[in-house]
Amino acid sequence: MLVVYMTLGYPDNERYLEFMEEAVKNGADILEIGIPPKYAKYDGPVIRKSYEKVAGKFDLWSFLPETRKVIGGTKAIALTYLEDWVQELDDFLCKLKRAGLDGVLFPDLLIDFVDDYQTYSTRVREKGLNNVIFTAPSVPDKMILQVSRQSDLFLYYGVRPTTGIPLPITVSSLVTRVRNLVDNKLVVGFGLSDENDLRKALKAGADGAAIGTAFIQAIDNGGVKQAIDLVIKLRSVLDEF
Repeated sequence: MLVVYMTLGYPDNERYLEFMEEAVKNGADILEIGIPPKYAKYDGPVIRKSYEKVAGKFDLWSFLPETRKVIGGTKAIALTYLEDWVQELDDFLCKLKRAGLDGVLFPDLLIDFVDDYQTYSTRVREKGLNNVIFTAPSVPDKMILQVSRQSDLFLYYGVRPTTGIPLPITVSSLVTRVRNLVDNKLVVGFGLSDENDLRKALKAGADGAAIGTAFIQAIDNGGVKQAIDLVIKLRSVLDEF
């Protein structure tokens, strides 16, 4: 399962839509759309800069439907912070549904709202959306087991404290540890950067990977074509397993 992340509207609206459309054509299974938050405290420097670049350059609720038009029926989930929307959560979720999204992932759900995560998960589903849960090596095993059964589509397991920031522990070790705990599809992200990292994760038992930082860097370095070339390369690695 290849989950392709891109910040909404990055690097500009035209190239963002081109990337999303071509990513689907070249092997993305699920698209993850980053909605710029007020404070991206769990994202790495590359994604934080992408948020800063696009902030205020589009209307969220008119631009998300444009994304849906170019990606067809491919599943798309929003990635944003619950703390930004918690005071107007029901309205936010209804708007996501009307905009054509299939689900939402709040990276701060199990960190800043852990005592109420089941309540928020229920509210997401009540609006007809999938609730994809993000977890990490710092989460106790008992809770990883519990939330793996409640996460829709897949369980997102971040192998780094923030995107693109390495830890002195191998990807293989982290994935092997959590594989037996997870009663769900296991998608690894938050730090996988290339095909070698992806192979290590898949060999250790992951069902797929979520990649974001590497696509943003590819667009910055060589435009949409270079980013799509990376989609093709990662797709080919997934197809080896």
